[in-house]
Amino acid sequence: MSAELLQSYYDWANATETKLLDWVDPEGGWKVHPMADYPLANFASVYAICVGYLLFVIFGTALMKMGIPAVKTSPFQFVYNPVQVIACSYMCVEAAIQAYRNGYSAAPCNAFKADAPVMGNVLYLFYLSKMLDLCDTVFIILGKKWKQLSILHVYHHLTVLFVYYVTFRAAQDGDSYATIVLNGFVHTIMYTYYFVSAHTRDIWWKKYLTRIQLIQFVTMNVQGYLTYSRQCPGMPPKVPLMYLVYVQSLFWLFMNFYIRAYVFGPKKPVVEDAKKKV
Repeated sequence: MSAELLQSYYDWANATETKLLDWVDPEGGWKVHPMADYPLANFASVYAICVGYLLFVIFGTALMKMGIPAVKTSPFQFVYNPVQVIACSYMCVEAAIQAYRNGYSAAPCNAFKADAPVMGNVLYLFYLSKMLDLCDTVFIILGKKWKQLSILHVYHHLTVLFVYYVTFRAAQDGDSYATIVLNGFVHTIMYTYYFVSAHTRDIWWKKYLTRIQLIQFVTMNVQGYLTYSRQCPGMPPKVPLMYLVYVQSLFWLFMNFYIRAYVFGPKKPVVEDAKKKV
């Protein structure tokens, strides 16, 4: 019975994937993708991971709030954060090197080779890194750090995985390199912050991290708009459109967080600041 159910799931997932990718890329560039059979780069995997993630958020949170003591996650994060810094910085540099070697420019409509994507391998690593990012939520829930478990956090971690699954399968080359460079750079800084913050109480540049993220989203918005409006050869138009809408949603969610946290957020009393200076 379990084998039949599993086979039924794979049949449904494969049929759904074909319909989805045919809709995203009617010209069929995704069908000649030489890396399409890479592990976890399929709808069956990404759908199962997304559903599992949501279930963990819902039921994991409920269980931890039933009196289960918080798990000390710092030993795991002591290893996890440096690994993320290394991985993100590698992807950022590797994408930039490949772009330089292949004559890419900062302007959209760089060469797109569906059957021999120069950015294919690094884009695949980037997609896998979004799975690794889900550990952020695991640490938050097990550590019972409820202030960090926001709608923004869950929305971002859940949707970004699906967005880059579609990107890897249907927009496996060309201008996709820019998002790896930008996001890899920002995440290198972000996980460096997480590592440092675990060993020190006050970090003066915390608010600048959010500003850097906002600048990243503005840059991505411009890139997405130009790529979509210019109808770049090889690039399925629906991918930059999806990218543009998605990045817009992230920009406004992060902007809302920034305003609440740093513009209208609680400020330390003058007396308290004076005591610290003494």
